[in-house]
Amino acid sequence: MEQIFGVFGVEWKMLLVQMANFGLLLAILWRFLYKPLTRLIEERRMQIIEGVANAERAETALKDAHAKKSEILTKATLEAEEVVTAARKAAKEKEAQILKEAEERHERILMEASLKGEELKREALEESREGIARLIVLGAEKTLRADDRKARA
Repeated sequence: MEQIFGVFGVEWKMLLVQMANFGLLLAILWRFLYKPLTRLIEERRMQIIEGVANAERAETALKDAHAKKSEILTKATLEAEEVVTAARKAAKEKEAQILKEAEERHERILMEASLKGEELKREALEESREGIARLIVLGAEKTLRADDRKARA
């Protein structure tokens, strides 16, 4: 083997020193470069895994939010329809009540007007009777005076 080293010009002492230097360099690189790089790569891999998991959770949450949004919109639409229906029903009831009150008021006003007309008619007849009675009394007095004058003359 020494002959092979000699033919190629390799000195085995220098080869041992070179191997020691290489081993030392390998140990230093292992300690200060390889381990930190593998730790950094592992941390980055964990971050990527966590990011993917977070993205999946976010996607699931978004789907849930869309489903809940649709549910809420449907519920709100139904409630709005119920409110509108109730408002229409209340409006019809109020309209009926107002019409009934107006009819009652109309009837009451007609009744009062009729009673007032009857009272005015009665008062007018009473005044007419009194006027006619006065005229009759005056006519009778005039006739009696005229008869009395004729009788004296």
